[in-house]
Amino acid sequence: SLEKKSLLRDNVDLLGSLADLYFRAGDNKNSVLKFEQAQMLDPYLIKGMDVYGYLLAREGRLEDVENLGCRLFNISDQHAEPWVVSGCHSFYSKRYSRALYLGAKAIQLNSNSVQALLLKGAALRNMGRVQEAIIHFREAIRLAPCRLDCYEGLIECYLASNSIREAMVMANNVYKTLGANAQTLTLLATVCLEDPVTQEKAKTLLDKALTQRPDYIKAVVKKAELLSREQKYEDGIALLRNALANQSDCVLHRILGDFLVAVNEYQEAMDQYSIAL
Repeated sequence: SLEKKSLLRDNVDLLGSLADLYFRAGDNKNSVLKFEQAQMLDPYLIKGMDVYGYLLAREGRLEDVENLGCRLFNISDQHAEPWVVSGCHSFYSKRYSRALYLGAKAIQLNSNSVQALLLKGAALRNMGRVQEAIIHFREAIRLAPCRLDCYEGLIECYLASNSIREAMVMANNVYKTLGANAQTLTLLATVCLEDPVTQEKAKTLLDKALTQRPDYIKAVVKKAELLSREQKYEDGIALLRNALANQSDCVLHRILGDFLVAVNEYQEAMDQYSIAL
């Protein structure tokens, strides 16, 4: 393996590339580990740190995001990455107008920063400015046509504006273009869940995704949502416990807490909420 060859193990560029590949494959846990290794080897590393900051923020590690932002600003404020990292901190702290400003600043510095476009697009969407958000996600897709998160952002905009038909067309196109994998199956299922007519199709797609990758967080979240609608709380608890056996994720812990409340397991629900925080 590459890890065993010391020259490659300590290669910052290679670690950064591996982190990016794991991220694109939806394996956030390994992506974070590789980014951590890379920045430990090179404390002045800037490339890829915007993605790293986003992943940390998504996990709820906001203190780590803040520290990362400070470190990057100390290196240079003329790169997009520190602004994106700070913007992720604001976004996940629900300070959307601040996230919007920081995303715009990052785009000024680098108009090809996909992560900055995604940040600004997400902030605009959450502020109700969906049409403006759509423009940013489309630009991100133009720059990175193989990155699924760009399409996810656009599809979320369509769903937010009740354009289910457009969302379905886009999800089907992504599924055909990028192939049937856990990520594309889950994205298509997410749209199917919005239409009462395609609930069964959503279920089939999610089961296929989870057969391929039982630990894929987005698929687990959507399957849990489906089980919650059907009030199959015991099945949901089993699904979430299984997913949490090899990883910790604040979103999954929170959902497990909700399911435990539904079956009157209040003490354990409190434990799960505590872990989520």
